[in-house]
Amino acid sequence: MLTLINGNGQPYTKELPKIVILGGEHINDIALAHIKENTGLGFFPCSGGIEAQPKNAEQIVKLFMTYNFKTKYYDNWDHHNTIFLKFDHHVGFSVDKICYNCVKDNHITTNGLKPGDYLAT
Repeated sequence: MLTLINGNGQPYTKELPKIVILGGEHINDIALAHIKENTGLGFFPCSGGIEAQPKNAEQIVKLFMTYNFKTKYYDNWDHHNTIFLKFDHHVGFSVDKICYNCVKDNHITTNGLKPGDYLAT
């Protein structure tokens, strides 16, 4: 269990989030064994990738220290208390801005951007 503080300053508790690695079905057996050896997390196929339910926060920290991931957390109607991960490939962290065409190609809302403009990340 995790104890967090909400926007009104009140503590609340949550279970550890499920972890889904998007596209993880393409990870080879050696890499999966490496993850399990380092973290104790056993991943299983799910829609869109592979998933695991951590038993303690240390497993999540160890996973982040084993590979670089882009992360997105959801706790809504569709995805309850889930961290989605995508492999970063050492590129995403280095991106400081994205050109207008890339914003459009990636279906990101342009919010008034026009050709020649950049979206800062």
